[in-house]
Amino acid sequence: MASKLFIFAIGGTGSRVVKALTMLLASGVELKNTSVVVPIIVDPHKANEDLKRTENLLKTYQRIRNVSKPKPGEFFSTEIKTLSNIISNADRIEDAYTFELKGVGNQKFGDYIDHGNLDAANKALADLLFSASNRDTDMDIGFVGNPNMGSVVLNQFKESEAFRQFAANFNPNDRIFIVSSIFGGTGAAGFPIILKNIRGAAEEHPDTRVENPEHLKKARIGALTALPYFGLEPSDDKRVDQGTFHSKAKAALHYYARGVGKSVNKLYYIGDQLTKNYEYDPGDGDKAQQNDAHLIELASALAIVDFANLSDNELVTDDMGRPVGPVYAEYGLHNDAETVTFNDLGQGTLSTIARPLSRMALFSMYLTNNLRQAAGVATWTKDAPVIDSSFMTGQFVRVNLNDFNTAFRDWLREMATNRRSFKPFGTDSNNGLISDPAQVLAGYKPKSGFLGIGGKTDFLTMDEELNAYTKKDKQIGSAEEKLLRSMTRGLDKFLSNRFPDLFNSLPTTLND
Repeated sequence: MASKLFIFAIGGTGSRVVKALTMLLASGVELKNTSVVVPIIVDPHKANEDLKRTENLLKTYQRIRNVSKPKPGEFFSTEIKTLSNIISNADRIEDAYTFELKGVGNQKFGDYIDHGNLDAANKALADLLFSASNRDTDMDIGFVGNPNMGSVVLNQFKESEAFRQFAANFNPNDRIFIVSSIFGGTGAAGFPIILKNIRGAAEEHPDTRVENPEHLKKARIGALTALPYFGLEPSDDKRVDQGTFHSKAKAALHYYARGVGKSVNKLYYIGDQLTKNYEYDPGDGDKAQQNDAHLIELASALAIVDFANLSDNELVTDDMGRPVGPVYAEYGLHNDAETVTFNDLGQGTLSTIARPLSRMALFSMYLTNNLRQAAGVATWTKDAPVIDSSFMTGQFVRVNLNDFNTAFRDWLREMATNRRSFKPFGTDSNNGLISDPAQVLAGYKPKSGFLGIGGKTDFLTMDEELNAYTKKDKQIGSAEEKLLRSMTRGLDKFLSNRFPDLFNSLPTTLND
């Protein structure tokens, strides 16, 4: 039976971590104990640009994978599905990567809790718990740094049809991972509530209990909580106050130590004191909260990879729903560099991402600068199934691959310009991915020929590796399959041959 990894991604940080994970999976990073990834994004702020960018990326990934039939370790090899995709009665819930919160559109928080109709005693209690500013907050922009509001609204999660379908389709060999930040509103409130509803499913009244409550009670659960890793530009609007980030984080950590940590098999913490101030944006308007990608989000995605790769014996939960020997982890760099390259990563991270991301960077270079010229001309494109001008104008390349490539290049550029920056590849004057394959790796020069003569590293030498692979593999069924498989495997050889100083010491997961 296919094992599923359900990822509950809460708030803006959750969306951006799922985006980073999608980039890693597209590059060929593997999840050893997972057949299908099922992201469920929990965020009331539907106009959040980070949420929309992640949704679009996931849909594009799915379209590419559906027609390219990748093998393990190749580009787009891990299957990503919506919750609706994996259930038999799919019409019961929306076919989307987001969890639909009820009653949050075009309504203030005070209306949501029916403040005006409360009796005197309950109104006094509500006034104690929620300020006038809280009660006047528009619900469709999220909880603007107020976990007290989020804890009320997100409690509807356990009564939703999506939660019922998740529970009904959760098997004993499946896993759960929860991603959130600890210094805002949505993430800080959502993590403990979702965890409590999963672990406590068996304790509900029989009339309202979901299916498979014992499976949820004993589930293998991992979680990542992000401490502050960015700041905000000063503003007179104090709905989101950077000055409270650390105090909120400390309070939440204290609560997590007592009420959360012992319910998670492995809990990952991450943050950074080296930060960049983003433009103040509480979420008003149709286009809001588009933050640049960040190294912290990439490292957070690696926590999901680490959790998926743990053996079942490392993630044991007893019959009472208590993890046996819970583990707490942090992330660290090999070098405390402000601009991080592959040389600054620990060996575990380097072994996981350097080869896949470098392959994808080379593929991006080739797709952007050379594929159109090579189609129907380079030897590897001529044998059936052919890659020619007609194929280039089809939806697979013209829309799907180009859309994903644009998102990948934007992701790299945003991380390169953030603080702390991640800049493992050569960049142009605008911090975009460079067009010269010889300069693809920051800090590494390609191997030269005998006595320094010859041994070029360019698109023609990339074509030579692609030619060699397509001569060997005659079992490719479609042009889409041929393009991605040849690029994955040909560029893997190219990296080993042209940059042996880095890649000869790093494993490849590709089997001939």
